[in-house]
Amino acid sequence: MNKTADERIGVNETEINTLKENDERQWLAIEKLQNRLPIWATTVISLLTFFVGCTTTYAVMLARLKG
Repeated sequence: MNKTADERIGVNETEINTLKENDERQWLAIEKLQNRLPIWATTVISLLTFFVGCTTTYAVMLARLKG
């Protein structure tokens, strides 16, 4: 199947547009990563969540033992 020059140009333009869209999506993803919380804040939130979970579990265990 030999494509005409116009068909090849159309395919190339489609591929170029697809690459441009992918490039824009990659830059958006990078921007989202840069706008996230700093590592120390994420660590603090994780530790607080862990301690709240442990405290809640311990409180439920004590309530079941007493009740």
